[in-house]
Amino acid sequence: MTRALVLSIALTGCAAATDATTPAPETLVVAPSATPDEPSVGSVPTATLGAPLSGPPRLVLENHSGADLTLYSGLIVDEGGQLGTMALWPHPSDCPKAVPAERALPKGGVIDLAAPTHAFDETKCAVGRALPPGRYVVSFASGYGDDLYASAALTLPLTEPVRLKMESHKDPPACTPQRASRAARLVLGALREQGTPDALLTGCDAAAAVCGELPLPEDLPPATCTLTLHETLLRIRRPPGADQPTAITSWLDPEIVWARRPDVSRSTGAEVLVDGKRVVFEGVTQSHLHEHGGQAAHVASMQVRVHNASTRKLAVKVLAIDWLVDSSCGVPQPASPSPAVTGFEPSVLPPGQSELSIRFTQREAYQAHCDVFASRARLLVDGAELVLTSEHDVTRFDPIR
Repeated sequence: MTRALVLSIALTGCAAATDATTPAPETLVVAPSATPDEPSVGSVPTATLGAPLSGPPRLVLENHSGADLTLYSGLIVDEGGQLGTMALWPHPSDCPKAVPAERALPKGGVIDLAAPTHAFDETKCAVGRALPPGRYVVSFASGYGDDLYASAALTLPLTEPVRLKMESHKDPPACTPQRASRAARLVLGALREQGTPDALLTGCDAAAAVCGELPLPEDLPPATCTLTLHETLLRIRRPPGADQPTAITSWLDPEIVWARRPDVSRSTGAEVLVDGKRVVFEGVTQSHLHEHGGQAAHVASMQVRVHNASTRKLAVKVLAIDWLVDSSCGVPQPASPSPAVTGFEPSVLPPGQSELSIRFTQREAYQAHCDVFASRARLLVDGAELVLTSEHDVTRFDPIR
């Protein structure tokens, strides 16, 4: 989750920095019981649930759940997603002295939070630049799962109180083009932050993101980059070619305020034109398990999804298989010796969608830390050579003692 900017908030009635430049450290207002290094995020309950709101502009957070809560996190994002995700307070490991001391929200209680006006500079653990006027979405997590939270859309600077209800939510809000494009910007930002090469994101336009539904469709891979928000899962699909990953996925929170670390698939694709029609091959990511301290997972096959848009049956032959490994969460590379192909089927690909199964001599895959495993096939299809990869997602589990 991006935490490049963190908003400062204070108790209602306390003055916060309002100038557009970086305020002096002493302008950070804190609770009377806190030290200057411990900004507070709330107060004791000040009203009853659902009471009419009046008074100065502020955030009024109500606990409609059946439990006493401690606010786990408070996040805000601009409506379009251009500024990215910002936290209302830093993670304890980043700025331990700046973490609010008071975040309790008792059952049936109400906390007043001052309207956010400035960002928090996490690199300096100090108040940063002023937030520009505009539309935002703010969300407070309970720490009791993604479904129990409080959220609201608001316009900064606030001109009136805004009520937020901490309660359980059964389903995420309906997808809209705006939510889809915001999700796409957050995920693209997270990808760049984690060092994803720009070449992999070329042609991926967040403004063109669309809505979809789960489960993920297994349709023909696109000819250009597409971004689709499937409820709370954003999937980026890239055209096959040059042994590049064909899919990137990332889960988001229900209100599309933050994105989890994106998963860049190591499965790749390839395509060839037959009679002017696309024939696309996609490596299928397979899951494997092995017990911690036990035997490694045994891998002896790979699956390839085929989309034959031509009207002809196509002869296919598996020329070779490479076994790929990496121990640092990177792109896996060939490991010697290469497995021998022991069989594959079918040998003729029908028109439409089908699946090619390739068998090879067994390889062991033990997930010790950040190990990545995959198998790469070199195919001969209708006289053309193609190369593609299927990732083997290996998970290590601890035995029940």
